[in-house]
Amino acid sequence: MSVQLLRRDVLLFFIISLLFFVSIHAFDPFLAPYITSLNVEARTMGIIIGATGLASMLLRFPTGILSDRFHNRKRIIQVGLLFTILSWPIVFLHPTPETLFIAKLADGVTSATWVIYNVMFVAFFPPLEAAAAVALLSVTSPVGTFIGISLAGFMARHFGPQSSFLVATAAATLALLLTFFIRERRPERAREEAAASAVRSQLSDKSVWFLGGLCAAVMMVPFATRDTLTPLLAEGFGMAAGSLATLSSIHLFFYALSTALCAPVFYRRLGLAKTAVIGGVMQGVVAIAMPYAPNILALYGLQALAGVSFGMIFTVLNSLIITHTPVWQQSTRVGLYQSIYSAGIFFGPVLVGYIKYYFAMKQGFLVVGLISILSIVLIHHVIRMVEARREPETIPA
Repeated sequence: MSVQLLRRDVLLFFIISLLFFVSIHAFDPFLAPYITSLNVEARTMGIIIGATGLASMLLRFPTGILSDRFHNRKRIIQVGLLFTILSWPIVFLHPTPETLFIAKLADGVTSATWVIYNVMFVAFFPPLEAAAAVALLSVTSPVGTFIGISLAGFMARHFGPQSSFLVATAAATLALLLTFFIRERRPERAREEAAASAVRSQLSDKSVWFLGGLCAAVMMVPFATRDTLTPLLAEGFGMAAGSLATLSSIHLFFYALSTALCAPVFYRRLGLAKTAVIGGVMQGVVAIAMPYAPNILALYGLQALAGVSFGMIFTVLNSLIITHTPVWQQSTRVGLYQSIYSAGIFFGPVLVGYIKYYFAMKQGFLVVGLISILSIVLIHHVIRMVEARREPETIPA
């Protein structure tokens, strides 16, 4: 493949990845208040919002296995996008707790294909640049979500909260069309015995389980606070539903900035371990401080710090999972990892929903903040486990 075509595919795939995050996160700031407006209790609200994480948790590992087995990753991406394209117009036309739950499950199916995006993007780069490539692709998460929330905020402000659902469908449709112009770089096909060996290898690899569990704890924080509790907190300061995009956009802007600085700045000056520790501790402290913000400006400042800290630790974990991983095992390993950390996307909102139902909002922030801080004790152990993969691995005969 020529350098010109390679650069074209990298840019095009980057844009598709941006649209992917636009489609599954555009309406996040409006969803909790909107569900509340339908007279849904807090426990049910948490289950609806967490449905995406539930589907992702169940499907990402099988998606990775299928990707490594059939070597047609682009087709899996296209099928995944169809779920979001078809589900949200139904909610727009008939908004009920049931259709919202089904649409969030459909988003989870789409979200499960993210494992394929990571592996396809890394294939455009030399093996030694895998960690940097993952860090670069990680920028699409906050930037794509920022773009989606900005567009959805405009729609919600002028046409009502339900109109934000159509932003998701439009973005997924555009992403689907662009996938037809991508030239997939497929690895050499492994034999059936090798594919089965990859599954067994990942299931028995403790580093994948530790990394996934650590990331699940990290992921609980933004999904439990930024997407569930913080919008409700902002409404207490008098912020209108259409303006909630501003609050999430601050988090996403600094999350994107932090992610972009990881490879060129944080990794070089601090190393992966210190970058993760600083990010995790800061994220937990900020979450605990959120409900004590005296005004909306202080809440904005805390959101900025939350974005920086989440970007630091999440990018490190995404870089570690692909490090020292043979190409023929990458989809399976990343799929298992993402299935495990999707538990945080599901249990974060569910946990907060139950805490909010039985206790006060402050307890919700406190619990997820402490989980983030306490989980950091694992990072040095996890990095040692990843480095132990350095021994050369070959495809089984």
